[in-house]
Amino acid sequence: MSDTHGFGYDKGRDDYKVIRHVSFHPIRDEDPYGPHYPFWEIYCLKSNYWRQLNLHHMPTQYNNGVGVHVYTDGACHWWGETDTHDEVYLVSFYLSNEVFVKTPMPSNMGDIDIDFNTRLVFRHLNVLNGSIVWISNYAGTTTFHISVLDEVGVKESWTKLFIVGPLSCVEHPIGVGMKGNIFFRKKDKELVWYNLSTQRIEELGVKGGKFSSRTMVYKESLLPIDGRKN
Repeated sequence: MSDTHGFGYDKGRDDYKVIRHVSFHPIRDEDPYGPHYPFWEIYCLKSNYWRQLNLHHMPTQYNNGVGVHVYTDGACHWWGETDTHDEVYLVSFYLSNEVFVKTPMPSNMGDIDIDFNTRLVFRHLNVLNGSIVWISNYAGTTTFHISVLDEVGVKESWTKLFIVGPLSCVEHPIGVGMKGNIFFRKKDKELVWYNLSTQRIEELGVKGGKFSSRTMVYKESLLPIDGRKN
């Protein structure tokens, strides 16, 4: 089984890359070929080749929230957790030198306490104006706390920017637009955006799936993705 953790652009090598984690689940109790250990591998568009990475201790993606992984400034980012599942942090993998950095999550973000034993906190990972943002909310609530990361690897650099809500009609965020609008899915599956400047909600006239709704930011180009003309 392979699980994609990121896709992005390596500016230094002018190359597009994909990173994924590969694991094995035997269909029988005894495998005649022995155990198969999970591993990381990266794909480079220029060489059209998958290459295995020597990164045995890089945390895999922790799936809690719609925002699973994002790319910005040459690095892929996702939520990871400790082996004992008692701590969540941001994992940042740099495509150029193929190293990763972990940023611990703060134990307290103002008036939202992260307590894994009492209430479930959803963490939605996004990019706002080129910076990593964390949108969090308790399960069953519609008040969203938006925090930005100033420096990767520094726990104290998480800064809360906004508290949005309560928004009684929305269920969860699905992404952030280029102009800073936050997109939400409503309880009736309608998609809306929230303008941080006007603090108003506008319907988009589009319905989304229960688990598959997500916004993506793209940049138009007249050239193919490898930069060569046909």
